[in-house]
Amino acid sequence: MIALSEEGSPIPRAGTDERAAFTALFEQHERRIYLFIYRMMGNADDAADLTQETFLRAYRALDRTDEALNVGAWLHRIAANACFDALRRRRRIRWVPWEGTGDDAPAGRREEDPQELLLGGETQRLVQDTLLALSPRYRQALILREYEGLSCEEIGAIMGVSGGAAKMLLFRGREEFRRRYRALTGEGGQAG
Repeated sequence: MIALSEEGSPIPRAGTDERAAFTALFEQHERRIYLFIYRMMGNADDAADLTQETFLRAYRALDRTDEALNVGAWLHRIAANACFDALRRRRRIRWVPWEGTGDDAPAGRREEDPQELLLGGETQRLVQDTLLALSPRYRQALILREYEGLSCEEIGAIMGVSGGAAKMLLFRGREEFRRRYRALTGEGGQAG
């Protein structure tokens, strides 16, 4: 039997064609989960690896889900946990960062003025650097709100907190983001 979640995503269940249903679930959510992880981790290789890990964890956990599952929130939560696990491992291992040329960002499809691309790329780099400097909880809340467009209630469901707690995380995360962004851009000394 193949069940449908609240958002119409197929949830594979024991029975007829579990593999086809999971393939459909993967195809529907893979890009969004990849982009979420990319924004959390700031690296395309990490995003690809952790996206694969997310869907592997999801597949293994399918038999423990109920039929009213919100698949999008469930996958985001699994992805966030995979990111947190990777970040914890890094703190223990103490990798020395090797900065590449920046070619690991997802390719854009827009054709724009080269000056706009340069300025936009610099702004995107500053935003990404600022996001990566935030605590993982603030980063997750901001990415879910600003990039994914989720409500406080949806963010709370993904993060395992109430909607009010998610709202507070967003408020504090935005304040911390502003402080760190101003420090990066040299705007920190001005009263606003």
